[in-house]
Amino acid sequence: MSYPVNLHQNYHAHFYFGPETSDYAAQVREDIHQKLGLFVGRFNQRLVGPHTQWSFEIDFNHAQFDDAIAWLDNIRQQHSVLVHAVTDNDYLDHTEYVYWLGEPIQLDLSLFSAP
Repeated sequence: MSYPVNLHQNYHAHFYFGPETSDYAAQVREDIHQKLGLFVGRFNQRLVGPHTQWSFEIDFNHAQFDDAIAWLDNIRQQHSVLVHAVTDNDYLDHTEYVYWLGEPIQLDLSLFSAP
């Protein structure tokens, strides 16, 4: 597992949490929007897409990458964070172009067509 490398134009990060840490995750979600000005998606307290834990999405680009990754790595505590490129291929974005902060979470890749 390697630390995220800035090789693409656009990225998503998915911050994973559970019922016992949802209050902290909600604060992180608010903070990243307020402090870094990044778009954050819905606070999903259910499984969405390929994600097998509750999560919310953070969108950022190449220029915002270093600040976003450093900030997330610093505040994530025990939480896992998926960082992936956003290209025209969802399968590759979630398999080849991924990095993890913390322990990897199994994704449900059956939603995507392999190349």
